[in-house]
Amino acid sequence: MAASSRTPGPQPAQGGGVTLPPSPEKIQSKFDLSIALILSAWPALTLSVQNLWGGPLSSEKRDWFAGAISDLFSSPPNNATIDVEYLEEFLLQVMDDEFEVNVEDDSGAEIASKILGLRKLTLQGDFGIVDEMLARWKERESRGGERVRFQQGQENDDHEEHEEEDSDEDVEEEEEEDVDMEEAPPLVKAPKEKVVPRVDDEGFTEVVGRKKR
Repeated sequence: MAASSRTPGPQPAQGGGVTLPPSPEKIQSKFDLSIALILSAWPALTLSVQNLWGGPLSSEKRDWFAGAISDLFSSPPNNATIDVEYLEEFLLQVMDDEFEVNVEDDSGAEIASKILGLRKLTLQGDFGIVDEMLARWKERESRGGERVRFQQGQENDDHEEHEEEDSDEDVEEEEEEDVDMEEAPPLVKAPKEKVVPRVDDEGFTEVVGRKKR
């Protein structure tokens, strides 16, 4: 018999009571949180936001990015066909379109896999990993956050100035801290037309190109 994807039913609680399953709202809230936390730990995206490669609203674009990923899972029929390959392609498209960055390693697939894994866990009412991620994020923020160092791609000769943005002191501090993020992957800045999200008449989010003037 095929496994069911239903929301878990009531579970016996300590003391003889019954623990009610989490509400759909809580499940969605935890999943949305997991997406934001995963994106916050993606060096390629963090580097893009730090350097404002998405423009002065780069931080807001990252928030929109998280919401757009969530919408993929809540807007049928897309949610029935989302796998690692599909999600990775979406992630890399947004990085290219919104931040003008080509991610040249396999981190997009890794991020996609993490999101899908936590999607499955949160649907089962298992929020342990999300809560642990949140605790680690709060700990990093209490230390003042962290910066990602830029590693120049082979095709990025016109942007050498980014290599020297962090002072020697900043580099030493990063090496001393026990943080999750390490050196950023090779990135290639690729100037191209800007894009903006647009919602069509049926409520779907589209990425629409806008020519520079």
